[in-house]
Amino acid sequence: MIVCSCTMITAQDIAEAVVELRTEDPLVVLTPGLIYRRLGKRPSCGNCLPLITKLMVAYDEAGPGSAASLPHDKPIEDS
Repeated sequence: MIVCSCTMITAQDIAEAVVELRTEDPLVVLTPGLIYRRLGKRPSCGNCLPLITKLMVAYDEAGPGSAASLPHDKPIEDS
């Protein structure tokens, strides 16, 4: 799922950034800005920040093994 269409950040990108940040420092304070920096991007319009925050918290609370179980970038099936 694309979370930020301005910078093309996906839910998978956020999940991976959370896992990487927690692996490096389990006590790091996660923020949308930190996620953007980890991904080498900058927010543009800011409309995605609430969704990035929700996903970041969900991935963090569920733990490192949960990223695969949360919805993100599902392939579109042909009918």
